[in-house]
Amino acid sequence: MNKFSKRVLAAGICAGMSILALTGCSSDNKKTVVTTVDGTDITLGELNFSLRYQQAVMENALGVMFGSSNMWEQDLTGQGVPYGTVMKESVLEDYEEMVLLEKHMADYNVEVTEEDKAAIGEAAAAFVAGNDEKTLKAMTADEETVSRVLTLYTIRSKMTTAIEADVDTEVSDEEAAQKTIQYVAFSTADKQDEEGNTVALTDEEIAEIKQQAQDVIDAVKDGETLEDAAKEVDENKSVTTYSYGSDETILNENLKETADKLQDGEVAEEPVEGEKMFYVVQMQSTFDEEATETRKEEIVDERKNDLYKEVIDGWMPEDVEINEKVWDALTFNIKFEAPEEETTSEADTEAEAVSEAESESETVSEAEEASEAETTSETESETETVSETESETK
Repeated sequence: MNKFSKRVLAAGICAGMSILALTGCSSDNKKTVVTTVDGTDITLGELNFSLRYQQAVMENALGVMFGSSNMWEQDLTGQGVPYGTVMKESVLEDYEEMVLLEKHMADYNVEVTEEDKAAIGEAAAAFVAGNDEKTLKAMTADEETVSRVLTLYTIRSKMTTAIEADVDTEVSDEEAAQKTIQYVAFSTADKQDEEGNTVALTDEEIAEIKQQAQDVIDAVKDGETLEDAAKEVDENKSVTTYSYGSDETILNENLKETADKLQDGEVAEEPVEGEKMFYVVQMQSTFDEEATETRKEEIVDERKNDLYKEVIDGWMPEDVEINEKVWDALTFNIKFEAPEEETTSEADTEAEAVSEAESESETVSEAEEASEAETTSETESETETVSETESETK
């Protein structure tokens, strides 16, 4: 399951949108099929709407951090690919999952109720009424498309709940047990000399750093707190608090092995040597009840995610062909930003009424809040379309 975009559709449009520059997908090719999953066609219009919606959310949330640079061309996830590629893959994966969930609604006695349909219809109408022609065209957003997308998200919300209902939510203390330590790290990494060359520390320098760590240990054993003792040797030193269990894989192995021998309140007798590092470690709790309860919740969430993925993988066809030419033609050549001032409209009142009436359907009610947006749209260049590219594939 793709955590990234599971809920973002219902999260951001209510902030409002403006289009600064626009070269978007035109309305005459929105019916083009990008892929077919288990007999259900997924069209360009639906995917483009989801992509632009989520793009607007992320640009409003993160755009200010990047200024004039293009956030979609940067590797923000550490996967070695542009963020825009990650976003597109996420949108497509989401849609493939959702049409499969729709196909299997009867397996879990899930249905879209008349109340759901009414709420979705009103939210879609309000969204279309609240945005101008250029914005709607760029997003391929008409009532049919918006309703379709909101319907699928409503189905996924209900199906996710139904699938996860089979998960065992009982987690024992033994499985989730967490210890909590505090430690201070003293780096012995290479340094740069005055000429900018990287040089290793001398044995004398390393011994001096190790002695600083030992001084902290001695001060703690004399009754000082770890934080105060660390500040005495270096005012820039900070204390890290860390909880871990038997399945820990991140903590330095030497540090963990030493910590596991300590009782509550005890500090290791000498610095623990790590990779170009010395640690001073103190055990805070050999059984941290709060951290253990948190870990129990995490384990249940992991079980739910694992079951959801197992179910989806079992339904997913082995080969799903993508119309690469059509899909690749969608680029991040549209930029959104929130308007400086939001206005009110009849759509605001309408959306509030829908939200109150449908509060039992979380995804739908959040989507209704999206209809509060009455946005202004402006463009720095004339609208261009990818219809010529699309027509070559028809």
